[in-house]
Amino acid sequence: MNEVNIHRRHAPAWFEAADFGIFIHWGLYSVPAFAPKPVTGPGKHPTLYEVWKHQPYAEWYANSMLFPTGPTGQYHREHYGNAPYEDFAQTFKASARQVDVDAWADAFAAAHAKYVVVVTKHHDGFVMYDTAVENPHRPGYHLGFDFVGALAKAVRARGMRFGVYYSSLLDWTFAHQRIQSAATFLLTSDHSKAYRDYVWAQWHELIDRYHPDILWSDIGYPQDPRLPQLFADYYQAVPDGMVNDRWGDYPAWMRHKALYPLFNLGGAFVNWRQEKTHKTAAPQFYDYRTLEYHTVWTGAPDYYEITRGMDLSFGYNRAARPSDFIAAKQVRQMIAAARPQRGRLLLNVGPKADGSLPAPQAKVLRDLASKAL
Repeated sequence: MNEVNIHRRHAPAWFEAADFGIFIHWGLYSVPAFAPKPVTGPGKHPTLYEVWKHQPYAEWYANSMLFPTGPTGQYHREHYGNAPYEDFAQTFKASARQVDVDAWADAFAAAHAKYVVVVTKHHDGFVMYDTAVENPHRPGYHLGFDFVGALAKAVRARGMRFGVYYSSLLDWTFAHQRIQSAATFLLTSDHSKAYRDYVWAQWHELIDRYHPDILWSDIGYPQDPRLPQLFADYYQAVPDGMVNDRWGDYPAWMRHKALYPLFNLGGAFVNWRQEKTHKTAAPQFYDYRTLEYHTVWTGAPDYYEITRGMDLSFGYNRAARPSDFIAAKQVRQMIAAARPQRGRLLLNVGPKADGSLPAPQAKVLRDLASKAL
C-alpha cells in the first residue's frame, strides 16, 4: 500500500486553506424530522439506556423510534402509527426531486465555505444517489437520480471542494439491534462477507464516479484486510484527497454478548476520560482528526476538523428551539480559534424533505455571508 497520504504533516494547499466547510445531512429522516432535546448536553453520544431514548440527533430516528416509551417512539405512533421506517422512502423519493442544488451551492459559497461534504448513506442504509450496487436486503433503497453528482458539479462550479460521507460500520438494513448502550452501539454491526463487499463496492463507486476531495467515513469500518487497498485506490484516483479518522473496528472476540456489560463499563470510563482530557486514542488510518460538538484540540501537529449542527442535531429537527441554534458570530469565533492550530469547522445544514433549507439555518448562512470570516 502507498501510505504517503496517511498521517501526513503537509496537506495539499487546498486543505490548508479550507478553514470552513458545510456538511449536509439529508435523507429519509428528513421526513419525520424529529428528535427530542438532549438530556446529557448538546450532541453527546450517551451510553445509558434511559438516555439513548432521548437521542438528540434526528438522523437517528430509525433507532430512536424503537423505544416505545421514548419521545421519538411516542411521536412516531402519534403521527405514523405502526408504519415501519422504510415507508418514508416513497415520500422522500418523490419530494427529493424538488431539490435545487445550485441554490444550495450559491448559499454555501456566499457564506465563504471552502468545501462541502454530503451524506451519501447514513446508518439507516438509504443511499442518496442512483447506485448500481443494490442492497441485497432492500432492492431499490436509493434515490433514482444522481443527486450526489449534481451537487458535486454545482459545488465545484463555484470553486469549492467536494467530499462524501458514508456510514461504513453501521447499516441498519443489514443488522439492527436496538442501540441502547456503548456495546450495542459499537459491537452489533454486520461483519459478514456480504456487507464487507457491499461497503467496498459502494466506496469504490463513490471514488470512481465523483473523485471526492474528502473521504468521510463514520463510526468505523467492518474489519477487512482490503481496507489499506481502498486508500491506495483512492489516492491513485485523487492524489490530493484527504481521509478522515473514522475507519476502525473492534476485534471479533469482543463481539460476544457476555462481554457487553464489561464493554459498557469501559465505554463509560472512556467517555468520562475524554470529557476531562479532550483526548482520544489515535486511530490507525487518517489524514486528519474529527471532533464532534466540542472544540478543544490537544492532538497537535495533526490536522483536525470540528463538526457540529447549527442546532443540536445534524438531520433537520422540526422540534428544535430557537435557543438551540448557533449564531454567525459564534461560527466566526470557532473558525478563528481553530485556524492557527491546523483546524477547521464543518458546519452542518439539515434540509427539509423537499430540499429547502429551514429558515433558522438559512439565516445563519445569510449572516455568515454578510462579512468575511
